[in-house]
Amino acid sequence: MFGTKEKFDLQRAVFARNGCAFFIFEDYYSHLLRLSSYKPAASVGTSPFLFNLRLYAGETELPYTYFSDAATLTMNSEKGSVQFVFTDKEQLRVRGKGVTLRIELCPAVAEMGMEACHGVLPQENGSWEATFGTYGKFLFVPLKGKIEAQYPWNQAKLAYDAVYFELKPDASGEFEAAIHEDMVEFSIDKIYPPFAALVEASRESYENFKQNYLPAAPGYEELRDYAIYQIWSHRTKAAGGFLEPGILFQYTWVAGVFSWQQSYHGMAMLNNPQEGWRQICTMFLYQDEKTGRVPSYISYIGGENPGIQPPFQGFALDTLIRKAGDSFLTPAECERMYPKFAKWAQYWLERKNAGRGDDVIAINNPNESGWDDASIFKDGFPAQNPDLIALLIVLMEMTARLARGCGKTAEADSWLARSQKLLDILVNEFWDGEKFVTFVNGKPVDSMSLICYQPILLGDRLPQHIIDKVAEKLTEEGHFLCEIGLCTESLRSPLCDFGPNTFISGR
Repeated sequence: MFGTKEKFDLQRAVFARNGCAFFIFEDYYSHLLRLSSYKPAASVGTSPFLFNLRLYAGETELPYTYFSDAATLTMNSEKGSVQFVFTDKEQLRVRGKGVTLRIELCPAVAEMGMEACHGVLPQENGSWEATFGTYGKFLFVPLKGKIEAQYPWNQAKLAYDAVYFELKPDASGEFEAAIHEDMVEFSIDKIYPPFAALVEASRESYENFKQNYLPAAPGYEELRDYAIYQIWSHRTKAAGGFLEPGILFQYTWVAGVFSWQQSYHGMAMLNNPQEGWRQICTMFLYQDEKTGRVPSYISYIGGENPGIQPPFQGFALDTLIRKAGDSFLTPAECERMYPKFAKWAQYWLERKNAGRGDDVIAINNPNESGWDDASIFKDGFPAQNPDLIALLIVLMEMTARLARGCGKTAEADSWLARSQKLLDILVNEFWDGEKFVTFVNGKPVDSMSLICYQPILLGDRLPQHIIDKVAEKLTEEGHFLCEIGLCTESLRSPLCDFGPNTFISGR
């Protein structure tokens, strides 16, 4: 799947596994493979908790290539090779033949030195424990061959000058080791399964996860496998701050489970809508009981982000029902989730209300729309933007669906009526004949952002003339449509920018 000179490498993707915090990536500059853990939620661009992976024959460092499939990663050199497999038990296993593997602490910023390491302690059985403060602990356990460590202390700096561990082969030329990681205390396996069994378990986990998705269209089978691997490998288990399995935004930069992305993933699981629905509901586990707020994201170390993301859950549920039916919405499920959806909708309707005397909402932070630097916000705030209004319309409609599913007919009728009324306002006041318009201080914002067309997510709830106009605008080449898809800002806009400092202003 990924490798040196392969179609895809590990500079942007990572080698990882469902339920495991370890990950390996290729450094963009040095091209060395690097090891870390997502649990501290540290960016690889600034983290002191990164480890270079180097191969040696005696004192000679060896260049290497690598290749990984869904289950294993192999480093190959002219003298020998090293193979990694991850488990779902806070452990990686590694074995090698003909070479020594050095695992070397190397921070993203050289000036950080070895500050991440707070101590290295040898064990009587030949194992080594390394403590990294808020980044957790590693335990290196030799299963074949031996492990040596170098950690010279610099008294003047009150820090180590270097920290590395070398996994060395025995007389047969082979080594094998387990590396445990934990944020608190180690849970050590008393029996280490055979390496091959771990490979098979990892491969089986990936294949089972693929069953959540429908088959790909002809010609897209390989792309489907890559996409599902990315999702599977980013899936956490219930541990630390995660009350249920969630899907990480990233490993390398922002290792958190983000609110609306759980809905993205859920509505794609059309071959297992029960799991899709569970995924959509994930963030409600962290909902504020008093306010109804659903946090922006959760990380392993907990700490709810004070921000919010768009109320995408209603659209996700609507999509899942339309494409996979509603058999997963039992009366018990509706009873469980109706109060949560209702509190979330009420949070937006009350705390983000625009003060017009109706259910139109306004925001003061572009992140709440998910379109952080879109041109609809160029005139400032508070902004009444139609993309969020559209999402709120569907959220209220799906809240009504859940209420009806658990026998709360009057409440269902009330939510549905509010949804329809807000839809009428959106169509009559926010559509200018060409696009949906954002208002700031009662004035329309002159914008050529793609977000102006996002209310198309309402589908057949919209009048046909609006659907036709949106389709016309989005399929016109040179406007939003380009050779790689839709630009987030019109190519005709003076604000369209594909530079490194933009997020939603062109890319």
